[in-house]
This record gives sequence, structure tokens and C-alpha cells, in this order.
Amino acid sequence: MRTTQKLYYKDQYLTECQASISRLYTEAIELDRTVAFPEGGGQEADHGVIHTPVGMLRFEQVKRMYGTPCHIDGFKGVKTGGVILHLINTDDLPLLAKLQVGMPVTVRINAMRRAKLTLSHSASHFLYAATMNHDYELEERTIGCHIKEDSARFDFLSDEKFDGDSLQEIETVANSLIEQNLPIELGFLPDCPDARYWRYGALEIPCGGTHLERPGAIGTLKVRRKNVGKGKERLICEFPEACPDVWKYHQGMITA
Repeated sequence: MRTTQKLYYKDQYLTECQASISRLYTEAIELDRTVAFPEGGGQEADHGVIHTPVGMLRFEQVKRMYGTPCHIDGFKGVKTGGVILHLINTDDLPLLAKLQVGMPVTVRINAMRRAKLTLSHSASHFLYAATMNHDYELEERTIGCHIKEDSARFDFLSDEKFDGDSLQEIETVANSLIEQNLPIELGFLPDCPDARYWRYGALEIPCGGTHLERPGAIGTLKVRRKNVGKGKERLICEFPEACPDVWKYHQGMITA
């Protein structure tokens, strides 16, 4: 079974790599390796470009397909392997007809977008940890999340609304955790490299997204709720003081 090598797991600061075309689709390209993080775990996909012998193609969506289930407690739905598709901008689709399997290409992502999504994803974990501290039963009633460049949110099944006191408590706890500015540890299980986790002090959350090394750049977290229908609650966090930084992001080549 074909597998796309996920270079973002080897070095999340890598913005460019050489690759070759594994398969061509009507609207997408599959490569043997990529630095582009696919949509998953609530985090939006990277945007970027693919330089080919016949011209440059833009992609604004990246999807992971297939894979083998790991069946590991605590890592629900995790699959190992699989392929990653780069969905090509509509205006660039005519170039697909000129490409061939095996052609060498260079993939480059938008580093600032990755930096913002990385910061947002880390912020979301502090929102989630503070929410579980408020009501641990919400863990079993979490029904979705979405990580954007400038905000992150979680949806819960709940007949009780988050009132002003609850929101203030969650915000205070989240900011208290951020202010500690401890190292964020990212790791994986040896038997399933795609079963990854986020660890901060005593907190540990299964997560395969990209994250900061420390949360200080998030600044002060602001938390609000939104009514999304009967029996549902949405918590949104924003970080108006955030300082996304791209100084660690680099072009390079991973050979192994």
C-alpha cells in the first residue's frame, strides 16, 4: 500500500521539500512525501504551492486518505500510514493534464499560516483543559472542534448554557496555565507513529496537530460562548495579543 511520508512530523518547521508525483487525480496530486499538514483533528490544512516542470500549482486544501486503524486505547480513530492529497486551485487545474507520475516537484507551504494555526491549536488545548476542569463530563459530550488562524472552538452536547461565571472561570484557568509558560512536549507511540500526544506539565491530550514549544506567544486568551442550537454549546477562544513567529521556519531537505 502506498504511503505519503509525513515530513511535518519529522520537522514541523520545514516549509519546503523535494518530492515526486505518486498519483494524479482529476483535482488533486498525491506525492511520495510532503511538508503540507492535512486537515485533521480540527486543524485547517496548510496552503501552499507545488513547483513542477510544467509550472506552479497552488493548493488551498490538503486531505489525508486511507490508512490502517491502530486500535489503541485513548487514541480513538487514529490510523497509521495513508496517503495525502493536495487539492489544486481551480484556476491551475489545466496544468494537471501536463503532469506525469514520477515527475520531480518542490512543495512549499505558507509559513505564516502554519505559524498561526500552530499557535491556535496550542491555544485550543488550554481552552479544552480549562473546560474539562470546569466539568469533566463534557469530555464524553465533545462533538467537534475547529482550529482556524485567529480562533479555535469546541462544540459540546449540553442542555445547560455556559453562564458568565462559568466563562470567567474557564478563561481564568486557561490563562493561568498559559502564564506558566512550561515546555510543551510532543510525542508518539512507537508501535503507531501516528498516535501522537500533547503534554504540558501534568496534562496529556492525544493530538497529532502542530504546536508551540511554549505557550507564551499566545498571550491572553479570551473565551466566549455561542448558541448553535438546542442541546448544544460552543466555546470559542481568541487571542488578540498573540505573536505568531516564523523565525524557526526554514527551507531544507530531510533525507531519511
